[in-house]
Amino acid sequence: MRRSTHARVSIALGTAMILGLSVLMIGQPATTVATAPRPIVPLTQAEFDAAVSTNHGVTEPVTIRFSTPMDRRSVAATLHVEPATAVQFTWSADDTVLTVSPLNHWAAGVFHTVTVEAGALARSGQPLTRPARAIFLTRAATAVSIAATDAVKDRVLTGTSFVVSFARPVEASTVAAAIRLDPPVSGSIEAIGLPGDNTAGPFRFLFEPDAPLRPDVAYRLIVAGAEDADGLALPTAVLAVQTAVPPTVAQFRPANHATRIARDATISTRFTAKMDRGTTARALTVKVAGKVIAGVVGWAENDMVATFTPKAALPANATVSVDVAGSATDAAGIPMAAAVHAAFKTAAAAAKAAPTAKRTGSVPISGGGAVGGGSWGKVETYYLGLMNCTRTGGWVTSTGRCSSPGGRNVAPLKLDAGISTKVSRPYAKRLAVGGDCSHFIGGNPGDRLRRAGYTSYRWAENIGCRSGDPYQAVLGSHLFFQSEKSYNGGHYVNLMNAAYNRVGIGVWVSGGRVRLVIDFYHS
Repeated sequence: MRRSTHARVSIALGTAMILGLSVLMIGQPATTVATAPRPIVPLTQAEFDAAVSTNHGVTEPVTIRFSTPMDRRSVAATLHVEPATAVQFTWSADDTVLTVSPLNHWAAGVFHTVTVEAGALARSGQPLTRPARAIFLTRAATAVSIAATDAVKDRVLTGTSFVVSFARPVEASTVAAAIRLDPPVSGSIEAIGLPGDNTAGPFRFLFEPDAPLRPDVAYRLIVAGAEDADGLALPTAVLAVQTAVPPTVAQFRPANHATRIARDATISTRFTAKMDRGTTARALTVKVAGKVIAGVVGWAENDMVATFTPKAALPANATVSVDVAGSATDAAGIPMAAAVHAAFKTAAAAAKAAPTAKRTGSVPISGGGAVGGGSWGKVETYYLGLMNCTRTGGWVTSTGRCSSPGGRNVAPLKLDAGISTKVSRPYAKRLAVGGDCSHFIGGNPGDRLRRAGYTSYRWAENIGCRSGDPYQAVLGSHLFFQSEKSYNGGHYVNLMNAAYNRVGIGVWVSGGRVRLVIDFYHS
């Protein structure tokens, strides 16, 4: 204190410097070790794989794979499906594989896209820079096809069933309720297999109606509401069909249950349609006591009438069975709905043919002969009388007499010698010698008339095919023609047609076969 001022200032400054240094040292922080920061950067496109597939099952899941574990909630928030479909998610244990499954099924035959949008986060917080997608085309809807089991051309038979085929296995319980016929017909449904079907499930089903379908009716077989094995509803399928009209027998000659029939009678069967000659001839049988009778099958009336001429006289006082099996088909190939049977009884051995009022002289029953002026010419004249009796209003009886002649205002037919000589008799000879009974051998009647110089378009032809006595044969044929009045049959229509004014008649006998040809004509 007593020192000099200079000394005191020096001491003060020194103390102040020491104090200031101490203050500075007290305010400085401790040294720290910092780690370099890890920046958050977007994932690159290589961080995931896009899945693409075709023919994808409608219940099959899809997967999206990531190269790093993902944040489940972030992915769920950014995932969507096109077209919109309810889905569920499952993750692999390390959260790198996402599996997306439909709650029910994907739509069939449709492109689907499952997208995880850009910005979805990995566990690390890293975002996707671009969307991740699974793209797939589902398999096509299960196709349904329907076929009738018994079809002929554009028709189906009344006894047909239907086969319903599916391209993939189906749920059988849904098929039973899905198949129906319209108009309604009850029936049974049975699964029918193909090789290998037993492990994959049913593919085909047979619908069999409980009763035959009605003829000439339009039906629709409908399959609606079936599901395939994946539970997917199948498209409605429809098959429209028209049932055929099966041919049947309209009339037997001799009639069913007839008695005292001549043993040389020709047996005829009239059908409701033009028949196939081959199948009908094979289906037609004539039997006596279970034994097949040999004979020749002929045809008439545009193949609507089948005739059967026995090669020998039928046994006396015998029951003759005539059967047409269901295998006979019409010209379109349609079989008969059922077999048809008839039976008649022949005359006793002592029975003789009834005499006719106009029969004269001896008549050959076999071999050949001249045409025109001989005894067969007399048979032709005899037949002209029978024909004109009916045509002018009378009725020919079984004895060959004309009952109640006249009364119909139509002129009798005039016998044309040219038509008889050039057309009717030559054709009768051809039929008798060949054992045939048809309008169409070597052309039709119009062709034969034109070749002989008769060119009018107004013509018609009747044919009689029998055996035995010529007079009785032509009488039997005429009685058959005359009997068609009840249903306006073709022979009767030709006979009564007032448009015709001339006629050619030909009779020929060969080997016991009698052929009668009548050509109606208008000049």
